[in-house]
Amino acid sequence: MTIRAHDLMPMFTAATADGTVVRYEDIWQRKNLLLVSLLSDDPSSNAYATSLDVLESSLAACEAFLLITTTRIEGVPYPGVVVADRWGDVYHVQEADRAAGLPPPDELIDWLRFVRNECPECQGETR
Repeated sequence: MTIRAHDLMPMFTAATADGTVVRYEDIWQRKNLLLVSLLSDDPSSNAYATSLDVLESSLAACEAFLLITTTRIEGVPYPGVVVADRWGDVYHVQEADRAAGLPPPDELIDWLRFVRNECPECQGETR
């Protein structure tokens, strides 16, 4: 089953394009998460990953970690994008048939800004 907004991000381990292994438990409670899952055999994956380079300066301001991976993660759309806060609350999930159909970088940074500005105490009161 694919995760949706308001779900909790599952713990996972994934590899980046350069082979670095990332464990979500090392990010959890420390940074917001922008997870981009790409197909390794999709010609548009490299172009999409490169387009996300413009986010680098905004990631620090949003207290976010960008993970781009071709590793399949249970529950995460493949290809797809997930935005979650530092506690693992999922705010946005989007899937596509290929990377070219995923949201542009400016939309992703808008989601990260939204997550950064959310009040965790207020969110807890609505649950």
